[in-house]
Amino acid sequence: MTGPAEGKLPLECRVILYRDGEREVLEGAQVYIHLKGYALARVTHLDVEHEALNRIYPPRGGSFQAIVGVDGGLEIRLPRGRIMVLNPLLNRVLAPGQVTRTWVGGKFGGIYVGFRKAEIGKLEELAGSLKTRLTGFMQGGEG
Repeated sequence: MTGPAEGKLPLECRVILYRDGEREVLEGAQVYIHLKGYALARVTHLDVEHEALNRIYPPRGGSFQAIVGVDGGLEIRLPRGRIMVLNPLLNRVLAPGQVTRTWVGGKFGGIYVGFRKAEIGKLEELAGSLKTRLTGFMQGGEG
């Protein structure tokens, strides 16, 4: 499912695609922490949504890739390029220099990153802190 939905927490990110010697800032890209049990999610994962990503991973395609924590976010390493997903909060999931290898799959309108168990726990902790902020903001708090 692409776009906002119950159980998908938005995370403001800058998404940059490096491929075939080109650098493309994916304007309008949306990033969500998609929680298990909501909108068909079987496990908590990260959604990165932009049509350009379907050139790399068509819907229902995917492969195991290295995900690396970098200063200010994550890098998804591809056979012929990389995707940078930049928001410093993502370093709570993978600190700079940490590497994991996990499934990156295509979905209509983007990709998803299905982390390993240790990173899923950290992603869910981050989601919990985001939900607290969003709830406080929606109730008129400082958030």
